[in-house]
Amino acid sequence: MSMPLAYRDVVVNGVRLAYMEREAVKGQDAPPILLLHALLATAETLTELIAGLSAGRRIVAISLLSAQPADRAKKLDVHQASLTGLIHDFMKSIGLVQPVLIGHSHGGVLALRLAATDPTALKGLVLMSPAHPFGGYRSRVVNFYLRQPGRMLALSIPLAPSWMILRAYNEAAGSKSRIRMRHLRPYLRVLRNRNTLRRVLEILKTWDEDMDGLREVLTKAAIAIPTLLIWGDEDPVVPIASAAELEEHLADSERLTLVGMGHLLAEEAPEECARSVREWLVRLDARD
Repeated sequence: MSMPLAYRDVVVNGVRLAYMEREAVKGQDAPPILLLHALLATAETLTELIAGLSAGRRIVAISLLSAQPADRAKKLDVHQASLTGLIHDFMKSIGLVQPVLIGHSHGGVLALRLAATDPTALKGLVLMSPAHPFGGYRSRVVNFYLRQPGRMLALSIPLAPSWMILRAYNEAAGSKSRIRMRHLRPYLRVLRNRNTLRRVLEILKTWDEDMDGLREVLTKAAIAIPTLLIWGDEDPVVPIASAAELEEHLADSERLTLVGMGHLLAEEAPEECARSVREWLVRLDARD
């Protein structure tokens, strides 16, 4: 039987981070799992995925958008390098040793950077429809939201009715499984908050620069950490066609394609994703 999810927070290098944690069943000591959510999301959007993961592993999910400097006069650096450094130090602060890192969308690109810059910190890597620097992001779309009227449109989202937001999220989903209002509720905590939307716009402002830097890092040396790619074949945000170029920079990877699924895999196919991760982890553990 799985342990319940607990909500906690911790101050790391002067930054307060909120996270969810599920302890491993007593007596189990399999490598832990750390999850990183998508850009317009929270740790709670991964709840259904977490429910399907092994009870024998400690599981932690960070809510990165809620990160705040303990000193309110200071500003959080949202460059990818800074965020991955914060994640790395967070792992140390709560005793998370060599976890398997699961990253979805923006969480995927942060996972990629951490794996590229500090490979010994991780046991394995699971990338779910990850943003990445080899054709897996749309610079024109990103730049639209950094200028008027795109910025005004983004900051007006808190005023939009929930049904309209739900319809927009379903544009990112595939044809096989739709996003329901119960899936949307954790997202609304971000989308109804202008401060977190401003944080998202700050992240987008550094997007091209960060992606260029990560491209250089990955071009110099492929990631050797065992990696599982999970992709929906109808993903309109990070098209699956871009996966082949990313795989050229992953020395030890395998890919699972989910037919009829789009970009929001944690909501569209949580059971299928969890089952695939469990099976992959069994193979990964057997290699030791």
